[in-house]
Amino acid sequence: MLVGLLPDTENRYPHDRRLADVLGMLGTSYRADRNYEQAEPVLKRAVQVYESLSQTPRVELGRVELNLAQVYRDKNRLPEAEQHFSQALANFDKDPRATGYDRGGVLLNLGFVCSEQGRYTEAEPFLVRAVAAYEGFAPASAHPDLASAYFQLAELYRLEGKFSEAEAQYVKALVIQEKVLGLENKTTIDSVEGLAMAYQGLGKAAKAKQLLARVSQFSKKTSAPGGGTLSDLGTVAEGQGKYTQAESLYKQAIAAYENSPGPYPADIAVALGDLGRLYRDQEQFNLAQAGPLFLRALAIREKALGPDNADTGMTLSDLALFYFYEHKFAEAEQLGERALSIHEKAFGPEGLQVATDLNRVGLAERDQQKFAKAEDALKRALAIREKQLTPNHPGIAIVLENLASVYLAQGDSARAVPLIERARAIRAHPSAS
Repeated sequence: MLVGLLPDTENRYPHDRRLADVLGMLGTSYRADRNYEQAEPVLKRAVQVYESLSQTPRVELGRVELNLAQVYRDKNRLPEAEQHFSQALANFDKDPRATGYDRGGVLLNLGFVCSEQGRYTEAEPFLVRAVAAYEGFAPASAHPDLASAYFQLAELYRLEGKFSEAEAQYVKALVIQEKVLGLENKTTIDSVEGLAMAYQGLGKAAKAKQLLARVSQFSKKTSAPGGGTLSDLGTVAEGQGKYTQAESLYKQAIAAYENSPGPYPADIAVALGDLGRLYRDQEQFNLAQAGPLFLRALAIREKALGPDNADTGMTLSDLALFYFYEHKFAEAEQLGERALSIHEKAFGPEGLQVATDLNRVGLAERDQQKFAKAEDALKRALAIREKQLTPNHPGIAIVLENLASVYLAQGDSARAVPLIERARAIRAHPSAS
């Protein structure tokens, strides 16, 4: 109908809002059908006509910008998607008739796009605002889009290591999803899997395993368990000290990705990193096996996500610690500093992952006798962990011991001993979170 209507509208109203409305509806129809090649030029033309009017209808223009941005998002052209989502939000903000639902959709997508590019500190406020926008729009109170906002915020918190906050958002998402979508909907299961990993981060291995069993049952009904589920099960097994079982599950996860008929761009890097860390950190395995896994994961993430993505930074940090264990201290420092630069942008200067990178850089600098630089890095790592963690967290003890080792390497026991004593007190009475 719209295709048939368009020629007459172009002839009779070439510079009129009616033409923009028809173009906007047609482009939106193409976008909804995933016919992106036709949707993009039609939506761009609708934007041009709306902007040429003496009084631009902001809500309608915002909705066209939103649809155009979704085209770019689905084509993985994220910078262009972000530009048009931002323009859509600006137009909605200029018109009080714009609903919370419109704003919620734009904010949710802006959060998603920033998160996909590893810019977590920028993503979080967008997602928090998306939740508030949807919650204030009564029809959305039990709507899957509100559940999506809860889920995306939960995923972000989990990536930031804020497991308690992630747990709360996953639970909210599941309340809606289980009611509206059903217990065995793929979207619902994704939230179940995310909640399981939040429990794992909180040290609640039994709860995590229970939820992952539900995920595994779903996978068996639809196909063989996917790589993500197997990798998550491996993480739970590792957390329980079942290292041989974890190794088997991680290997199965890698094989599942490799044998999958569909694309698995950066997903396999998660399982590769899990297995690499197991080999690196557990004495029963051969340390040398970790290196090729980290290098393969790094190559995949640099190609699929880009060199400055936060996930790429995670692999760089993992590889830095591996090289440290291999006594390749210069390489460890170099990779650790690359990871640090990426994560300062992604998590902010006081993110917990930033403290991890600083700790690894400081150790590499210590063993190259760069004592002043090592001291600065470890002091900064300690300050972050003291601010972000409970006073008796083992992570604080680790940095205290490392900083003490810098002083001992210089023969300065006066400064080292108090740090060692404080670390011992923490280890005698550790806190879980």
